[in-house]
Amino acid sequence: MDNFYEALIGKKSKKKTIFSPLIGEWEIEWIDGKGTENERHVIGEWLFSEILSGQGIQDIFICPSRAERLINPQPDAEYGTTIRVYNPKKQKWDICYSCSGKMIYLEAEKINEEIILVNQDKTKGINHWIFSEITPSTFHWENKSSLDNGKTWIINGEVFAKRRK
Repeated sequence: MDNFYEALIGKKSKKKTIFSPLIGEWEIEWIDGKGTENERHVIGEWLFSEILSGQGIQDIFICPSRAERLINPQPDAEYGTTIRVYNPKKQKWDICYSCSGKMIYLEAEKINEEIILVNQDKTKGINHWIFSEITPSTFHWENKSSLDNGKTWIINGEVFAKRRK
């Protein structure tokens, strides 16, 4: 298995991408149902790494975190991964997120100081995943949807992240 891991990661790249500031290990607070009587806060973890000798970025999203699952399991826990590879023809990132029972295809680009990921399945309205307020030690992320072509938005969930490593 070490051979697979070595091939997946490859050599470290010196090339910087829009996702480079996210590489590392993060402790996250997932907020679901914000502002409602069902608002919930769950501690999780989000791990980012270069893959394919810098040609891509992969993450692992774990909510609740592995430690938190032992004391506070959640019925809708998510353990997923995202693969991001830059597409020079589109000048955007091609992205695939998957967890049990779900596969989502997105495109990403940096607009001003935000990294905006847009779903490619328009049959369910517009869905954005947005990384913002990115600093060396924190970032904010939110998943929001619009069923009226971007006139109004509903926040499905958000994350506040603090760097561990």
